[in-house]
Amino acid sequence: MADLDSAINRSIILSDRITRRTDVYVRSLVDQFDGKLDFEPIEDLMISRNAWNHVVTSNYEPRQVFAHPVMLMAVPETSAYYRNMAMLPLKRVSDLAVGVESWESPTKSARVTEERATKVAHLYNVVNCSIIEGRTDWTLQNGYRNMIANMGIGLDGTMRNIIGQDADNMVKTRVFDWLTANGLVIDGDPFEDFTELAEGYSMRYGSEPDIEFWLDDTMVASVEVKGGRDPAGALERLGAATKSFDNTPSSCVNFLVAGVITAEMQRRLDAIGTIRVFTLDDVIRDGVGWYAFLNEVFHHVVRITDSTITGE
Repeated sequence: MADLDSAINRSIILSDRITRRTDVYVRSLVDQFDGKLDFEPIEDLMISRNAWNHVVTSNYEPRQVFAHPVMLMAVPETSAYYRNMAMLPLKRVSDLAVGVESWESPTKSARVTEERATKVAHLYNVVNCSIIEGRTDWTLQNGYRNMIANMGIGLDGTMRNIIGQDADNMVKTRVFDWLTANGLVIDGDPFEDFTELAEGYSMRYGSEPDIEFWLDDTMVASVEVKGGRDPAGALERLGAATKSFDNTPSSCVNFLVAGVITAEMQRRLDAIGTIRVFTLDDVIRDGVGWYAFLNEVFHHVVRITDSTITGE
């Protein structure tokens, strides 16, 4: 059953990431770029004449296929477009040119020098030219399919980290969707930090803890999400969670959503005695655990439902 749970969670997360359509987002960055890009002489950008001619005669814009240092410096996130089209993992780019992970993060403001941008553009162009020259019927749609495939490969290879990083967002989204579906959201947005709920309650997002529920000016409940599944780090994550709960009032009811609960972790939770614990599996899909979580939070503590919550 544990293997099935792992497979289901993997599929849920992959589907969530793909649904976000990162490929469409980075394509829009390339298409909307209005800076001047001079590709001549193409040899200086490591673009082969055969690949160039194929792209031009196919009526594609050069920037849709070939990386340019000016664009990478102006919009570093476009690295993801050309890198995935070339089917290069982040580590390979770092080994062959320079690290670009910070360039591609929408939450980081990377400053890219011309020297670094040129190195990366050369790498992307050499690989993409080889791909284009390797088949006579190459189209831009082939490049887009490469992007999606490479993103999937990258996600699959880092699934354990993704589960830990995305667990809090998954829980937040699932809770917000349930509240909305049951008419309990007065005003709010799933991407905002403050949501006004029924009966005078509000929901707030933070980092320590991840979710807070307030009644007027009093925090009545908190949810801390530690979605990592590596048993070796379970006690470290428990320590971080209890530190987070130290920031809540003594009257606040604290909930922990954990990716894994080891025997030693359970022993320490039992000794603490005040933390209500659910697994990530309980919360991210329908089942007894999910409805138990909803009842504990929204029927017994955050009292915005009068009746017991069921799946019926």
